[in-house]
Amino acid sequence: MRQSANFSAIVAMVFLASVSASATAAADTRPASPRSVFAKHDPQGRLPNTTIRRLGTIRVLNSAYGIYYLVFANPVSLHGQQRIAIIKNGSKFMGSYPCTLGRGADDGRVVLGSDRLTVMRNGMASTIRFNEQGPTRNEYFCDEGSGWEDGI
Repeated sequence: MRQSANFSAIVAMVFLASVSASATAAADTRPASPRSVFAKHDPQGRLPNTTIRRLGTIRVLNSAYGIYYLVFANPVSLHGQQRIAIIKNGSKFMGSYPCTLGRGADDGRVVLGSDRLTVMRNGMASTIRFNEQGPTRNEYFCDEGSGWEDGI
């Protein structure tokens, strides 16, 4: 009888350990917050003065690309910049593109497609295409004179 009790106790401990390990593994796969992902790619230290707005998601095969609009305003000069930034599968920074969006007729307007993001601005269209490897690294985008960057 005593061996049976010991065996039951061992089985219970193994079960609890496996449940705990599964819970830890599940917790490790949760998406990071966009702010924490962007913080690792912020060499200029702009993030504390940046608002982040989610524009949507583009799904390509097994990848989900979160599309965000970042607006930075320098608290001293009140000058700033805007950009579109991309996070793959909730945790991997995939780059950003300088781009000003707005509400006026000539301001940028975003259109999300099944495998692309298009910004309509000043009568022109700029498009980023997505595949399983990530977004295209356009040399020019959004009529801003520069394109893809590995930072925010």
